[in-house]
Amino acid sequence: MDLYYKGVVLKETKSKIINKNGFLKAFATGFAKAFILSFLFYKLVILSFILAVIYGLFNIHSSKKKHIEEWRWQMNLEFREVMTAVSSALNAGYSVENSFKEAKEDLILLYGNNSVMVEELDKINSKIMLNQPLEIVLAEFAQYCNVEDINNFAEVFQTAKRTGGNLIEVARQAADKISSKIETSREIKTMIAGKSMEGKIMSVIPLAIIIYFWISSPGFLDSLYTWNGRPVMTVLLVVYIAAYKWSGRIGDISV
Repeated sequence: MDLYYKGVVLKETKSKIINKNGFLKAFATGFAKAFILSFLFYKLVILSFILAVIYGLFNIHSSKKKHIEEWRWQMNLEFREVMTAVSSALNAGYSVENSFKEAKEDLILLYGNNSVMVEELDKINSKIMLNQPLEIVLAEFAQYCNVEDINNFAEVFQTAKRTGGNLIEVARQAADKISSKIETSREIKTMIAGKSMEGKIMSVIPLAIIIYFWISSPGFLDSLYTWNGRPVMTVLLVVYIAAYKWSGRIGDISV
């Protein structure tokens, strides 16, 4: 049941995020890239158009996935600040329920009213006002976000609330753990940023070479654009795409 619930929530999250970024932009970007690439390798407008449409539709799905990951990263980033604010409010003598209201005010000062977490805190506080148990509310929120650190906090908080554990320490440790993971992720991204840029430049060079031959030596590549030559170009295209995807996966390091 949990997996089904998470699947439903994740579907709703995808729809919400992709609406903000737009289907059209994702399709147009994928269409343009695929059309240029296909035309360079096949020099057939109709085939390039068909392949571009197919990839444009596929790029919508890829764009959804990318924006969901960005949304989760931002949610985790802001949740760290919420945990810090909750821990401070508990230290100041606020109840655990009221500490989330105070956390909202602190979050607005840091990220403004348009932050992704402010909207979620409004939902959490509204449910608390309806006398829903906080541990249940946080568990539902964790399932909605589907972020590992938030899921872990919700589980630990539920156990601490039932057994009378130290909620201040739980909130502080959650903030420290998330901070550590965020800093590690940033360090990794900084370390591989240069190599990622080199990979992007290298991926453009084969295409630039084809264009160079078209301009400097017209007809030099004509044998590759015949029915006998296009299977060779297909193999080269597959190798090129595989190398491009592989270079992207090398730098995709998760903490």
